Amino acid sequence: MSEHLPLHAVGVSRIYDGLAVVNDASLTLEPGKITALLGQSGAGKSTLLRLFAGLEPVDTGEIRLGDKTLSSNTTHLPAEGRSIGLIFQDFALFPHLNARDNVGFGLSQLGRAERRKRAAEWLERLGLSHRSRAYPHQLSGGEQQRVSIARALAANPVAILMDEPFSGLDVTLKKEVRDIALAAVSEAGIPALLVTHDASEAMRDADRIAVMRDGVILQEDTPETLYLKPTSLGVARALGPLQPVNREDLPTEWLGQLPEAETYCIRPEAIRFNASDGHPMEVISSRRTSTVIEVELKLNGHAVLHGADLGARRPAPGETVNVSLVPDFVFSLPPDPV
Repeated sequence: MSEHLPLHAVGVSRIYDGLAVVNDASLTLEPGKITALLGQSGAGKSTLLRLFAGLEPVDTGEIRLGDKTLSSNTTHLPAEGRSIGLIFQDFALFPHLNARDNVGFGLSQLGRAERRKRAAEWLERLGLSHRSRAYPHQLSGGEQQRVSIARALAANPVAILMDEPFSGLDVTLKKEVRDIALAAVSEAGIPALLVTHDASEAMRDADRIAVMRDGVILQEDTPETLYLKPTSLGVARALGPLQPVNREDLPTEWLGQLPEAETYCIRPEAIRFNASDGHPMEVISSRRTSTVIEVELKLNGHAVLHGADLGARRPAPGETVNVSLVPDFVFSLPPDPV
């Protein structure tokens, strides 16, 4: 098997009616790594995926596979010439073909016996050997998505691009399907892009995350680095809830743990309950969500502090608890550019 190559977007833009839907975006998809492209609806995520795939041309910049240019303002290799696998939310299976023949559909260069053998191998890897003769209408949504992924990987693509592939699945099926499918993608050793609006999915499933907003990639790094060391409020907000709190409202003993700033943004998990020490605060409300206790606390008499503690006991409203701060989850960041 030939060495897998990285897939690059280098300063690419895509402009519709004078508006840059993708604006000077650079992103490298490394072989064997899943890169999540995270952002809300309209951020430009799906458009950047389509530029990688060759479904749309770039207006500026380049798409490259290794050193080979696939797209530029003078070159455009169409999607069918790129050998890039695509997986979408709607599965796009052929209703008149069973699972085995759906997987083998893109293997027309192989003989019938070899085509069926490879299809069977990929169905087995995705846990679907027993469903090889089932038609799409006989498969669950999770099974259909695994067939779709098997079909994309069976063709030995140079990269695989996934656009919200699990968002249409029932929540009870999503974890199992996602774990099986993404393990197969990782094992293929090719560059992989996962487009998602779900921060928890990106944090859990990706080796790297690129946060995108208004066509611009704000920051790209490992999930750990992005969560703990965001470079802007836009990135910090994209990865989880934040509460702005004025410096004057925070306990004096907490300020010594923080850099000088007028306003801080605090994640709920920055708050910890302590039996013996910490700053006393009154509980306004509390509720348990699985293992996490969500609380609202009175802060200096006129502000409200939101927290999420992992303790076994849920404090009651009106109770006073000792609260400490974990500064790793507190940020002082410049405002985002307008």
